[in-house]
Amino acid sequence: MTLLFDIYPAIGHLNASFALANQWRERQHRVVYCAVEAEHKKIIETKGFECIMLDYPLESDKQELRVKGLRFIGECFSSVFTQKRKHAFFREIADWESRITSLSPDRVYLDAQCALRTALYHKLGIPVVLVETMPLSLYDPWVPPFTSGLIPKQTSISRLGIRLAWEKIVIARKIRNLFFSMLLCRQDYFSLYKRLFLECGFPFEEKIDWRRPFIIGIKESKILSMNPSSLDFPRKYPPNCQYAPSRVDLMREDPMLNQRYARVMEEVCLQKQQRPDTKIIYCFSSTVMGFEKRSKIIFMKIRDICLRNPQFVFILSVGKYHNTSYLLPCPSNLYVFQQVPQLHLLSYCDLMITSGGMNSIAECIEKEVPMLVCPLSLKSDQLGNSARVVYHGLGLRARIKLDSSRTIEKRIVQLFENYATFKRNLSMMRTKILAESTAINTEVI
Repeated sequence: MTLLFDIYPAIGHLNASFALANQWRERQHRVVYCAVEAEHKKIIETKGFECIMLDYPLESDKQELRVKGLRFIGECFSSVFTQKRKHAFFREIADWESRITSLSPDRVYLDAQCALRTALYHKLGIPVVLVETMPLSLYDPWVPPFTSGLIPKQTSISRLGIRLAWEKIVIARKIRNLFFSMLLCRQDYFSLYKRLFLECGFPFEEKIDWRRPFIIGIKESKILSMNPSSLDFPRKYPPNCQYAPSRVDLMREDPMLNQRYARVMEEVCLQKQQRPDTKIIYCFSSTVMGFEKRSKIIFMKIRDICLRNPQFVFILSVGKYHNTSYLLPCPSNLYVFQQVPQLHLLSYCDLMITSGGMNSIAECIEKEVPMLVCPLSLKSDQLGNSARVVYHGLGLRARIKLDSSRTIEKRIVQLFENYATFKRNLSMMRTKILAESTAINTEVI
């Protein structure tokens, strides 16, 4: 059996899919990935999987406007008469269809963020399973959307807040789609995909699920959630959905330890032996461009905390896009790296300040490291992940812009004052997730 993995082009999404792909490969099935970026193709092939390069049939409207500006609006206006944009889109779709047909996949694991491509696979008669690497996106009246920081309670006020959070998603999405449709003369991303649905014989109005955070859902689709149900809020087990969490890959090859990192870790561990009150705190920023301003805010506040607390040793991983010259002169208890081997560092640190990505949260649970979650993105799953961390007693959260360095410092102190409780909760959560991480029932998925 040939299985095609059509995964959103982001490292976190790819890493989450590899455990599932490995299970199929162990059963002697052929696994093929499609990739957009050469860097991702290299990572996939390093894992031992086949990979083909496929361009996006269509870039998002926001991305096109960011790159082309007014020229893109002009192109859309002229396309009303020439149909150039529509023809180009359907040529890309035809090429995509040809490439997929040549692979003859028996099933497609499609990233939920690419759910609109379900229509294409429907036309080709290929069964689709939507893979969710974020918390489950399905509507539940007692569970807030994962783009919300709400923590559910068994009260009428809480339920009203949750209902409003869901309705806000629907209204905002419809307004945004209407805006782009009018601005781009119905040559926008969503309008073109709607035509694809109709040409593929896929009932658009019946199948589109507007009430989904961050993504547009497809009703009645089979869903495979790569996150453990025990880390979610209590909810009804939805039909056509299965949880298939995988344990953190402890054999994963982290970036090779550079000499400076090895030297710093040796010094810090020695300091901790000599001064038991020393606390090693790891702070990770996003590896994605676009969050430099918010990263700078939290890093400056961490610098202030360093100056007031010599017993705290901070190790910052800032990514390759971030210029940290503003941190100079650097306090003696603050170490800055472009990248660190995260699993290795988590074995030594006492606390992680994380932006709230699910991969980092899973690794903190595996290593039983309490967290202070400071969401960088207010539009992805980081707010919802922070709410789940607090709900299960795995850590606390703080607001990057609104909370002062003193407030963040108090959160850190609070974590260490209740350290045994957080560690116990992490240990129990780790046990629950391990129990969930069983072999996937291939008959269901």
